Amino acid sequence: MKTHKHTRTTRFQKLPLLIFLGFCMSGIGYGQNWDWEWSDQNTQKDAAAWTEIMDIDFQNNIYTGTMFGDSIFFRDTLFTSEGHYDWANWAIAKYDEQGNFQTAFDITSMPNKSIFEVDLVTDKNLNIYIACQFQEIAYLLDTTIHRGNVKEPDSPELFLVKLTPGFTIEWIHLISSNAQDVCQGLAISPDNYLYMATKQIGNAGENDTVSFMGQDTAIFNTSLCSLLKIDFDGILVWRKELKSSMIGVEVREVNITNANNILLNGHVRDNLFYSDDTIIHPHQGEYMHRPFFIEIDSSGALSKGKIKDWNMVVSDTDRDESGDIFFAGFVWDTVYFGTDTLIRHEDTTVNIIAKLNADYEPEWFETAKARTSQGSYYFHIDTFQDTLFFAGRCKGTIPIFDTVFNLGSPYKGFIGRVSPNGKLDKFIIAKSSGGLQPHGLKVDNCGDNLIVSGRFSGHAYLGQDTIESYSTSHWDGIVTKLYMHDPYHFDFGPDTTVCDSIRLTGPEGYKYYYWNGQVSEQNWFDVFVPGTYVFACTNEDRCWVRDTINIGIQPGFTINLGQDTVIGLTDTLRLSAPEGYESYLWSTGSTENSIEITGISIGQGDWSVWVAVTQGVCTITDTIHLTVSFVRELQEMGVSIYPNPAGDILHVFSEKYLERIEIYDNKGSVVISKKIQNAMDNRVKLNLSNIPPGIYLIRIYFDGYAGNGKIIKL
Repeated sequence: MKTHKHTRTTRFQKLPLLIFLGFCMSGIGYGQNWDWEWSDQNTQKDAAAWTEIMDIDFQNNIYTGTMFGDSIFFRDTLFTSEGHYDWANWAIAKYDEQGNFQTAFDITSMPNKSIFEVDLVTDKNLNIYIACQFQEIAYLLDTTIHRGNVKEPDSPELFLVKLTPGFTIEWIHLISSNAQDVCQGLAISPDNYLYMATKQIGNAGENDTVSFMGQDTAIFNTSLCSLLKIDFDGILVWRKELKSSMIGVEVREVNITNANNILLNGHVRDNLFYSDDTIIHPHQGEYMHRPFFIEIDSSGALSKGKIKDWNMVVSDTDRDESGDIFFAGFVWDTVYFGTDTLIRHEDTTVNIIAKLNADYEPEWFETAKARTSQGSYYFHIDTFQDTLFFAGRCKGTIPIFDTVFNLGSPYKGFIGRVSPNGKLDKFIIAKSSGGLQPHGLKVDNCGDNLIVSGRFSGHAYLGQDTIESYSTSHWDGIVTKLYMHDPYHFDFGPDTTVCDSIRLTGPEGYKYYYWNGQVSEQNWFDVFVPGTYVFACTNEDRCWVRDTINIGIQPGFTINLGQDTVIGLTDTLRLSAPEGYESYLWSTGSTENSIEITGISIGQGDWSVWVAVTQGVCTITDTIHLTVSFVRELQEMGVSIYPNPAGDILHVFSEKYLERIEIYDNKGSVVISKKIQNAMDNRVKLNLSNIPPGIYLIRIYFDGYAGNGKIIKL
């Protein structure tokens, strides 16, 4: 796995990106080449389409949203909604990380009514949460959603819905007033709460009441901004209000920090009041449009906040693991940014990418300038750990980073990466014969891949692939994946058949392991049943490693050569494995099912004798330990045994102290083994009642010697 070093600049700096436009002209990537992995597109019949990437879920599935009018095509899926203008409805599509189209569904309204902005987020259990503005009625899956009891039917309402991973509606709540109800940001925290910023835009001087999911109400007369904390069951935990003495509080985004705090950014024209706290505007009473950043803890209390004296709009923000803030935006007028002055002339648009420290002070920034007649060029940004990624578009004569370059037509999409210390270290161009415009950018959970969405016309040239827009006169929506590193691959190997069972082992060091969908803390899984086994593992960053293997099971069998034994130099031992198997291999080299071993052939000492028996994929082994000793007859050793033949009791007497006595049957198996506990004993009584009548070998050990004899059990 990759490691990422956290580096922070120690002084404010401006990036020297003189090379940027040269790459924009030539389309050559800076540094190691990135590659386009896959692309997909959608189209409207008689209107332009563009696609917005909405979320990447816990398993790296990708959700996109596309506005459409009377029809929209996703591969072999068609949605129609007659009587609508070009962008009155929304279609949401799901792809897996390999770009395979999974499913899609639409959100529509009645003719001449509209579906407005849609926000979508997912939790770790793959549940889906959608916030959506609608007029009068919204149709979602098989459900009709009606607005609340309001006076103005054309005023957009807001619903929040939870869908299961199988796209079943679990609950729906309305945020309803007589005004326009707007979602201004939706996010999920690591501790499993939804945070949603809302705004009600009313008529000045007329009091109105808003119902928050039927669980809270508020009265307002011009506008109202709120931050809501909601649990996964749709219960409102708390609601906090953002106010100002001047109309125009605007929340632009909701982000979650590593500490489960909520970071809001937006714009305000005077002092900002959050709950009982006041954040001072740098131009009180002058009603100047300025950006703010505020951080709120999970209880709803204000941790810190600031209104910056920058005459600019912050359009996109993100936060890295160090607590620093990245943002993209554009400059309205002269801005004093750190030690630099940014100037916007009447005929130019000045866009900015910047990094702020945890106190909202600049660490570095870069600007991109374009003629106003050529339109505004928004940057879309995302971060992974402490690295910034951005996407944008270029067209015509554009001064960028103090360099003027004529890009010509049509639009060219570009994607770049900025290192933690503010250096551009990757940059590529996405070209199209009719133009390509990014409209969204997200880094996947591994940090190895970028998902870019937007629209294109004509032929789009993405690495080795060329895709063509379906419409000859309009833009098609596009979503494409750009991978920056070869991903880590794990492979169990080919499908296999095993004997009895197998232990599948995944890579070590991950936090979550899944075996056939079941979570486990172990990176191994014992397989006893044939079938298909699907493995996945991930760390907290949700970077997945996967593999699938089919396992066949052949029943095993057992081999038993008997107990460890002792023979003399003149003894012969016969060992046998069951007949009827495919092959045999003994440690002596024999391939028969049985062998004979003489003590003299292998010599005095300790030996291991094994056999490996094979049938199909099963190879079963067994081993015995064999001791070859210099053995004398008992009478030569001064040992007597009586009575012989014996009944149930046998007495042993020795002139030397006894250590151990063993009795063997005619197969060489030990039937009685007695270790002498008292080292001073030379008389022992043996109980023979548990062995059947017959002839037996008795072996007696003492003082480093062994003696053999025979007994008869009556």
